[in-house]
Amino acid sequence: MELRIGKNSFKPEIRRASDLKPVLAFPEALKDDFDAYFMFRDVYKREEDYMKIKKFGLRYDYTIIPPNDVGGEKIKTYGHYHPEIFGTSYPEVYQIIDGKAFFILQKRVCERVVDVVVVEAKDGDVVIVPPYYGHVLINPTDEEIHSCNWVCRNFHSIYEPYTKKRGACYYYIEEKWVRNRNYPEAPEIRTSNSNNIFDVENIYELVDEIELLEFLVNPHKNFETLQKIKI
Repeated sequence: MELRIGKNSFKPEIRRASDLKPVLAFPEALKDDFDAYFMFRDVYKREEDYMKIKKFGLRYDYTIIPPNDVGGEKIKTYGHYHPEIFGTSYPEVYQIIDGKAFFILQKRVCERVVDVVVVEAKDGDVVIVPPYYGHVLINPTDEEIHSCNWVCRNFHSIYEPYTKKRGACYYYIEEKWVRNRNYPEAPEIRTSNSNNIFDVENIYELVDEIELLEFLVNPHKNFETLQKIKI
């Protein structure tokens, strides 16, 4: 599989279903391995865009998640948190380009999950992940999802908390949210909507106003922007 953006063609990093076994509800149900999703990292339309994106310490990614399930659990991304920087942690901006998705976000305080939010997003919806929220993207449908995201390029995501607990607080199984009992306690799910703070139809357009994304690189210097992110 290749992705074409503008005149450029990009190859994906492929996450296999077997790679997800540490976070699946029923890893033993995986009998025949398959490509779970495709991550195109550091993509761009024009060379001048790429130079600007890199200069500002950002990265633009594109992800495709085909429909599938393992033991009735709808296919999902692995899940990760972002590291801290000067009293906060890095946020991230997502957009669903095509399809329908669930984002399940969970906030940790001293290893304890204190908030769980599900955002149902469809074509064009933007979901900004606030500091301290881990996040998983789920394809609950029989159609392919295309999503994109802006994120700071200068850190490594933290996957270990999801590995340790075998996924998020809840699994999406047979069109229902099912509690992950590896968490001693978990808040009830609350729902939220798209929380777009940008006046653009496609978040790639923010490359022309890239200073608006400075809060992704230096969240500790942009508390006013962070306060606008309601989830």
